Amino acid sequence: MARAAKTDPIRNFKFRVSIKAGGQLANLTTGLDNLGFAVVSGLTVNNEMVGYREGGMNTHPHKFIGQSDFAPVTFSRGIFANQTQLYKWQQFMHSWNQASSGSTTTDNNYRCDIVVKVYDHPNTSGTYASPTTEMNGSAYNPGNARWGFKLFDAFPGSYSASDLNAGDSGIMIQQMVLHHEGFVVAWNENEVGALDGLTG
Repeated sequence: MARAAKTDPIRNFKFRVSIKAGGQLANLTTGLDNLGFAVVSGLTVNNEMVGYREGGMNTHPHKFIGQSDFAPVTFSRGIFANQTQLYKWQQFMHSWNQASSGSTTTDNNYRCDIVVKVYDHPNTSGTYASPTTEMNGSAYNPGNARWGFKLFDAFPGSYSASDLNAGDSGIMIQQMVLHHEGFVVAWNENEVGALDGLTG
């Protein structure tokens, strides 16, 4: 019996992260917008509750909504030789106001918007002899972006690298925790396609 419609939840392992840097930061961190990440975690918003006590009502306070606080989001990836973009972004936080001698660049913004798109479950396209991938010159089609989100005005809160252990055979991982000023979530292909152009 054929299924009338897709009902499977979106899977969590096929996604693309694009960090939108500008000005001096973009020049310093070439390739920051095209890094691969293994884990993205912590997309959360918490709404503050403000209590108000009314005279004569002794059983409970009234409750109102206060400010919304957006928790930091953590991005994790392996450590690769010569891929210094995340670390240089963290360094830029403390040097952005120290323009190099003779520089006329005034755009020292250390904040970036970040777009994350989650794609369909991967399926094979082309043939074994001639797959449609970037490796053979053809355009790579990752599938349809079904879900996504955009962080506004993100900047590094912390940077860390995994421990070294001579008794282990694991890979080295770097993590960057990013603070931001809010996010929007896209729930269909049209909304995901519009994420790049959204402003906070």
